[in-house]
Amino acid sequence: MTDESPIRCVVAEDYPELNRIYTSILNHEPEITVLASLHSGAELLAFVEQEQPDVVLLDIEMEEPTAGITCCREMHRRFPDIRVVFLTCHDEEERILSAFEAGAIDYIRKTESMTEIIAAVRRAGGRDAPIHSYAAETLRRHMQKAGQYKEELQRFTQIFMTLSPAEVGILQLLLQGYKQREIAQMKHIEVVTVKSHVGRILKKFQLRRTSTIVGLIRELDAQDLVAQARSI
Repeated sequence: MTDESPIRCVVAEDYPELNRIYTSILNHEPEITVLASLHSGAELLAFVEQEQPDVVLLDIEMEEPTAGITCCREMHRRFPDIRVVFLTCHDEEERILSAFEAGAIDYIRKTESMTEIIAAVRRAGGRDAPIHSYAAETLRRHMQKAGQYKEELQRFTQIFMTLSPAEVGILQLLLQGYKQREIAQMKHIEVVTVKSHVGRILKKFQLRRTSTIVGLIRELDAQDLVAQARSI
């Protein structure tokens, strides 16, 4: 596609009336040409086998609840130059992230105006600015969470490396769900000794309860790190 040629678009929406509306309005844009109006992911994959559009305006729920996601992933694998814009009624963060992981370049809700939908197709065709602000904000939050997770995991690892082998052994058993009295019996030591180890572990992590540190390990998905550490 050159800057002078129209954006070659395909609409894939299973609801006939919406499909007709999107197709009609997009076709009235001089910079956009709708090559096909399709109603399922299967139809879309069959079409792109024969002719690759520049942009696909794609619903998520068609013949199956996640047909659009599956279709997008397959198109991205086989025809990576096709740019997919999801147009859907779903605004859950999980759905948005799944869409981008499948290879979409934009995600817009059906509640947006037709002006916004046209702009999304133009963006995908390289004629306008980056992704829609709603999707961008969701991705920003996701990246922020990922950054926070990385920092928390790094901090946990640094503190964990300061534990003695005995403290590691106690923590491993706490993670497995054993109570302090049970740990004392298993290790043939006094309960007060176990409590002393637990107290030092909590102090190092600046926590007050064993349930909190167990929850933290699971939240950070650090069970393997703890389980594989050397202990006594």
